[in-house]
Amino acid sequence: MSLAMVGVVLLGTADLGAQSAGKIEIPNKLGLGLTVYNQTQPYEIASLEVQLPGVDPSTLENLGVDNETTSYHLRVDYWLLPFLNVFGLIGQIDGSTDVDLQGIDIGLPIGLNNLTIDYNGTVYGAGAVLAVGGAHWFGAVAYDYTKTDLDVATSSVQASIVTPKVGYHFKGGAVWVGAMYQDTQETHEGTFEVPYLGPIPFKVELNDQEPWNYLIGGTASLGGHWVLILQGGFGTRDAALVSLEYRLF
Repeated sequence: MSLAMVGVVLLGTADLGAQSAGKIEIPNKLGLGLTVYNQTQPYEIASLEVQLPGVDPSTLENLGVDNETTSYHLRVDYWLLPFLNVFGLIGQIDGSTDVDLQGIDIGLPIGLNNLTIDYNGTVYGAGAVLAVGGAHWFGAVAYDYTKTDLDVATSSVQASIVTPKVGYHFKGGAVWVGAMYQDTQETHEGTFEVPYLGPIPFKVELNDQEPWNYLIGGTASLGGHWVLILQGGFGTRDAALVSLEYRLF
């Protein structure tokens, strides 16, 4: 899951626009935001336990696994210091993980359907951002930890994210490039139906196939206290983020 994934936006980098002698000043320290985030990526199987008669479990380790998640969440953040922001988030996550089983030979005149696991639940997390800046440039590193309470008791998803960024800010907005390191741990346990064999128990543990991807984004002031944030991720993991936040004071 991940998931997600919000603190990495730098919490409205446009707020880094006020400068004094090269020192970042934050005009509106407290922010409330609503974010929509979607990502797709391949997983690798860390472990898979499945009781298929006549199938060597070691042949299942390199199966193709695809994951997609979409999350909607609220975030509150506060600049404790000009270079340190802390935040918390809570929201809803919907995910789907698809394990490709069609190439497995089970010794019967039939093939297996893919194992598809759909889930949803509550996502929550917290993190911090360290930032530095000059007259028109800035750099920042965000750390974000999220966990989910899923509707399936035998499933769990948690993720740790580190996001370094550098960018250019100007009056009313900013643009940046960066990267995301995401360490996701996803576990599912249950049964799936196999023709002639009936329900087959399974337990699978999944990790990101490639933890790094690249980011490009921007933010713009909408006047007053409103800030719009757009960010895209590309590479092995594709992602899109839209966030609207209100800076209180």
